[in-house]
Amino acid sequence: MQFTLITAPSFLAVLSTLLANVLAQDAEGWYKAHPGMSRISLVNQNTHQIVDEYNRTRFFHGTNVVMKEPPWYRPLEWVPGVSSFGEQDVQNMHDLGLNIVRLGHSWAGAEPVRGSYNQTFLDIMKEQTKMAEEHGIYVLVDVHQDCLAQQFCGHGVPDWFVKENWVPSSEMYPFPLKLTPFPVDGNGFPSPQSLCGTVDWSLSYTSVAIGNAFGRLYNNYDGLGDAFAAYWKKLASGYADTTNVVGYNLLNEPWVGDTWADPTLLVPGVADHKAMEGLWDRAVEQIRKVDNTTLIWFEGATLDVLSGFNNVPLGDGSKSVQSFHYYSPPQLGSISTTLNNRQKDSERLKTAGVLTELTFWMGDDKQMQGLTEAMTATDANMVSWIGWAYENLYDGTSGQPYPQLAKHYSRAYPAAIAGTPISFSFSEDTTTFKLQFKADPDIDAPTEIILPASTFPSGYNVQVSPEGSLVQYTLDKRTLALFTSSSIKSTTDISVIISSK
Repeated sequence: MQFTLITAPSFLAVLSTLLANVLAQDAEGWYKAHPGMSRISLVNQNTHQIVDEYNRTRFFHGTNVVMKEPPWYRPLEWVPGVSSFGEQDVQNMHDLGLNIVRLGHSWAGAEPVRGSYNQTFLDIMKEQTKMAEEHGIYVLVDVHQDCLAQQFCGHGVPDWFVKENWVPSSEMYPFPLKLTPFPVDGNGFPSPQSLCGTVDWSLSYTSVAIGNAFGRLYNNYDGLGDAFAAYWKKLASGYADTTNVVGYNLLNEPWVGDTWADPTLLVPGVADHKAMEGLWDRAVEQIRKVDNTTLIWFEGATLDVLSGFNNVPLGDGSKSVQSFHYYSPPQLGSISTTLNNRQKDSERLKTAGVLTELTFWMGDDKQMQGLTEAMTATDANMVSWIGWAYENLYDGTSGQPYPQLAKHYSRAYPAAIAGTPISFSFSEDTTTFKLQFKADPDIDAPTEIILPASTFPSGYNVQVSPEGSLVQYTLDKRTLALFTSSSIKSTTDISVIISSK
């Protein structure tokens, strides 16, 4: 028998390969034992971060998909530069590195006749939500509105919601923005529709008619608040067991209410507790009859500096998330100021906050620099974000995404952290991602880093300190999984640096 002498370096190389194979198999085995997306339905009230069923801290980068006119949902066929939400769209989002979409669920589309729901519409929304799940994308179910109703050149509530006789004929929309109200057709919609373009929609909230309508919603006039809550119960009953639904966003950018009857509502923070808090509680009471699990995402007035809510909906910060936006105006300071203020809100209300809208469309140099600053600021404050909006990403002529937008959507970020995050950042200039966190050895689920292939076309290098504290496993072409090594027996500070090759 002939023996071959194996040198020490060779032996170590073989041993290293064997260990790597064993550890990779363990990682593969974990994913086989835990198929599909993890449920996300809790807020850590100490860290003010969202956590999943494995107690990992979760972060989101995503986009908004909202249809603001009939049929109230995006078509399934993808056409670059044209609004759609189908298989190609969710694949595009996955490839970009996104892991969440805030998907508009129009009340107008769902309940065209009071008390009678359009099941076809609801089924389409569920189909699109399931389609997102198949591509690893979470969905925030969002009841969207802008200027509330078609009678006010807006959208959101069903046509039956608004009654013509609510305000005197001389004060109908858009009085006092225009002293003569718009003529209307048989449905009460401004006619011709082109009249709507003669009024700044954001200023429309100061009209008598819109303020009056919001006041009636908040005050439950004619059971309108109950109808809103009933719609949320209907939505929740369809989504209670849907794994990729990360929350229910109660109402987009709610106006403060009837400021003509109560001017104090214009004071930042006042309307939150005086007008909205009761409606949010009313809606969540109905949701919790059919779904005790899903997170409630609530918004205050867009013009708030600090939240004025006395408490989160139904008082449970572990099951609530504050949804907020940043635009300038109405926000007057930097995005960092807004993020700092919202962190104060989270600490007071014992909940978490997510930036669910910010400017994500092509603009001048100042606007594009602002977007770059926003990306840096959200990383620095460890805040998740959802850009407005997906249809702005593609150049309809070339069929390609605008590089100035795509590079921000395709940032590296930690989708899940098996422990407590300390900091993370991504440099677009050097294509370098950095993460520091306290690893929790009691969490057997991996830390997951999103590394879009378009951002790392030649792959990447990974440095971990302490060496050997994390075991690497490539889950798919955009996701690096890092399992905490069995050698880590207690909470340990770990640093990860990932750079492009």
